[in-house]
Amino acid sequence: MIYFFKLIFFIIVSFNQAYSDELVNLRFGSNDGKNRIVLDLLEDKSFDYKVNTKKIELFFKTKLILKKKLKVEGNLDSINYEEKVNKLTLNFKKNIFSTNIYLLKKKKNIHSRIVIDYSLTKNKRKTIIIDPGHGGKDSGAVGLYKNLEKNITLKVGLLLRDKFKKKTNYRVILTRDKDFFLKLRNRTKLAKKNNADIFISLHADYHRKSRTRGISFYTLSENASDKEAAALARRENRADLIDGVDLSSESSEVTSILLDLTKRETLNQSSSLVNFLIKSFKSDMNLLQRSHRYAGFAVLKSLDIPSVLIEMGYLSNKYDSKLLMSDEYQKKISEKIVKAVINYFNWKDQNNG
Repeated sequence: MIYFFKLIFFIIVSFNQAYSDELVNLRFGSNDGKNRIVLDLLEDKSFDYKVNTKKIELFFKTKLILKKKLKVEGNLDSINYEEKVNKLTLNFKKNIFSTNIYLLKKKKNIHSRIVIDYSLTKNKRKTIIIDPGHGGKDSGAVGLYKNLEKNITLKVGLLLRDKFKKKTNYRVILTRDKDFFLKLRNRTKLAKKNNADIFISLHADYHRKSRTRGISFYTLSENASDKEAAALARRENRADLIDGVDLSSESSEVTSILLDLTKRETLNQSSSLVNFLIKSFKSDMNLLQRSHRYAGFAVLKSLDIPSVLIEMGYLSNKYDSKLLMSDEYQKKISEKIVKAVINYFNWKDQNNG
């Protein structure tokens, strides 16, 4: 009997060791004008994180082993590990800003590395306009399960607002926070009035071929990337016709201004934002094969504001339609967008953008 219990104990210990990793070292340095902390691990390790004014919390999915006391220096005040919840807390002496946290996988290196970049100086607060597409008498697309595009976009928009509220460096403004109709031109006016740094418009697509599914990202262009993009832009731009306003007369004029050489940088910044969105989404989300597309969306014509329209899936597809109704999926989309936006602004700050 004693031998049996010893065997069970040995199996449990071996199992725990097999699914736990050691934090072997803590290193300090700088990169591109920002402070850097590197956590060296024996193996790649999945984690989530939460950033507060004076601390960073890392939440691991499996147990973390600390065999020796880690030396802290510089701006770091202390480091604590709570084994019961697999949480590692880094406490700082001063407020931290513009954090960027990511994992560098082990591959051929000796260690896997969690990299934490941060600044001690507060950058200008970024203003983000989130535009939940459609609303009120304009329901947008109607899904296979009678789910309305306007409701889905509003739910994701509200999630984004709540997530950004927890981060001190960002101010989020929704073009609508309830179910009401808003002209396309008033959406872009709101962005200009508030000196927005970026503009993100949320939508859900519909296609005559029910097998078509996936997420796509649109930026403004005089010429559409394909016939489908052109048709989608025409459908979305019709929203103001519901209220008796025809944008076609001003479309060519505004587009010509947008595509003037002085506005090329804005289009480049929009494309850069899309690149960060694709990077954030592609690991575990279903994207269209050509996920970055171009078309003349009226809602993207904000002149000097980097703007992206996100089609979060196809309501005409049974799989996408079900996903878009799911609270969990909506939360996941919002988290991916938040991650991409933060990485985009960090990249801009590092490049003096």
